[in-house]
Amino acid sequence: MPEPTVISYLLVGFLGAILGSFLLHEYDNYGKGKDKLKLRSLCDHCGEQLKAKNLVPIFSYLAQKGHSDCCNKKLSFKYLISEIGLASFFIACFYYEKLTTIGLLFPALLLIALIDEKFKEIPIVLNIYLLLWISLNSDITENIIASATIGLFLATLYFGYLWVRKIEGLGIGDIILLTVICLYYGFPEIFYLLTISSCLLLLKIIISQKYKDRHAFGSWIVLTFGVFILFQEFYVFVD
Repeated sequence: MPEPTVISYLLVGFLGAILGSFLLHEYDNYGKGKDKLKLRSLCDHCGEQLKAKNLVPIFSYLAQKGHSDCCNKKLSFKYLISEIGLASFFIACFYYEKLTTIGLLFPALLLIALIDEKFKEIPIVLNIYLLLWISLNSDITENIIASATIGLFLATLYFGYLWVRKIEGLGIGDIILLTVICLYYGFPEIFYLLTISSCLLLLKIIISQKYKDRHAFGSWIVLTFGVFILFQEFYVFVD
């Protein structure tokens, strides 16, 4: 297999920068309007339609000297940080030949965690994306029974708690998320993941002392899932 060229790394980095810009826009504008995940090309300040030259990741920010063309308002530095950060991440994944696994997974996990922490919900489109990633990177038929069992148990728990307490004890998005992840890990790994995720959430509640507030669980699930994947892809691979 031929060695990747400089052009290849530049293209991969540019794709990462595009994705970084897209994910940040989706997070900033999530919940605004009927479509919760959609492409946006409007100025954050005045709402004017952006031109093509304003949409080139990294270069547009630098060319505009950190200000919008339309109203000359200062642009948030987070756009440049996210675009450079994800571009570097994609290049690193490409170098280690992990772009199709870790590179395409972690941006989605990060967006799930951020949205769930802020809005206490997980977009169905991200659960579908995770399902597609798992379908391409594992044999889901091996864990179909385990996944169905977990899904049925959590659904029973959800409706039982809703019937008794008249409130949700666990979000539907969390149930779908765990059912999908179970297609990848199955038994007993899913129990390890659940235990670690629950302990991390409990630790957060104790530290914050917000015992009566509603807390996101999906963010800790994807965090733990990401750590499991990293361990599997690097540590186990090296051994």
